[in-house]
Amino acid sequence: MSDLNSSPAPKLVSVSMVDEWSRLLPSPERSAFVGACTEAGADDERLQPILARYFSTWKTSLMGDDLSRLQMLATYEQIRDYVKVICLEDDYDFEEMLPLESSTIWPRHEDGQVAAEALGVELLKAMLAAQQLRPDRLQIRDKSSVDTSADPEIAAMLARNILDGTDLAVTAFILRKESAITTIISAELSAEHQGQGKGFSMLRKADICLSYHQNSSYWADQIRLAPALKELSLSFWRSFNKPSTGPFILDNRPWPALEKLELCMAALSTPSVMAILSNSEQSLTRISFRLMSLYNNSTWAELLSRIGNEFPHLAWFKLTHLSEGLSRRITFLDLDNDSVLSEPYKAGVKMLQKPNADGTKRIPMVEYEGPDANHVLRIVAKCAVARPV
Repeated sequence: MSDLNSSPAPKLVSVSMVDEWSRLLPSPERSAFVGACTEAGADDERLQPILARYFSTWKTSLMGDDLSRLQMLATYEQIRDYVKVICLEDDYDFEEMLPLESSTIWPRHEDGQVAAEALGVELLKAMLAAQQLRPDRLQIRDKSSVDTSADPEIAAMLARNILDGTDLAVTAFILRKESAITTIISAELSAEHQGQGKGFSMLRKADICLSYHQNSSYWADQIRLAPALKELSLSFWRSFNKPSTGPFILDNRPWPALEKLELCMAALSTPSVMAILSNSEQSLTRISFRLMSLYNNSTWAELLSRIGNEFPHLAWFKLTHLSEGLSRRITFLDLDNDSVLSEPYKAGVKMLQKPNADGTKRIPMVEYEGPDANHVLRIVAKCAVARPV
């Protein structure tokens, strides 16, 4: 009689299966994969970390051989669940390519948008919708040449095309400029909620670079409608050959109740900022402004004072390289004096001091974390002085 308490016999993987799986990998990795599997003895338990190492992050251009290997991967039930991150990127490298040399490069429309219909996007969507692939993250790395638009929202159209209709559950979203020609789009996913109609309803964190010149934004609408959103980092990309009509956030649509807000590379007004925070009076604990200018007669002294007065649970703030209008740079005058900021408040403050051309000093950065954030921010607000550059 067999022992009912004994562990099941380990599942063995055949040499032919390992050989089939190796064909999914780029050719430089195949021999190393087969060697590692051979050394592991083809035992299922010993193979698991090897399979995770080679298949957990899957890069594809969704073209040619890349697409064929992705289709084959989705048919292997033993290994497709190891795929945790799917990275979509073109293998074109502007720095390494020689003149007139051709490579696999994503076809684009005239506005610089990737021609999704020319890639295997529909096949990928079908795999995701059928839950053949259940990744924890979907990432796109879009590299556009200098001759095409580098607008991040145009680059993100590929992500929108994939997410629409695949019934994924997005918990965090990034749309960010990595460089002048490269945009990173990343969606963190809840695999356990895939296929349950969640969409962006579980979104808790967003780090988004939006187009300043657009009057509306698909991605802004998504985050505004995300009831679970708690952390928002918002920056703006401005095209120098398109007119600036001002960002869309001046309208009256509500924003979620935020715990953390970071604004960067923005030219806004006090009403714009307060509109974003309109539902965050009792929830906001952290706020940051970086490389940001206020317009329309708004002043940092006024805005910071309002935040210090109206958000009672504030526990951290950071202010870095702020300005008013086109050419008036903010310094926090005399903030380093004990008569202005005394103990115990001063102990939690970090300041950056820079010399001016005339030998005086300025303070372009202030950070504080602690229980007296509201009080300290009100002091900082009184010290905010705009001076011509």
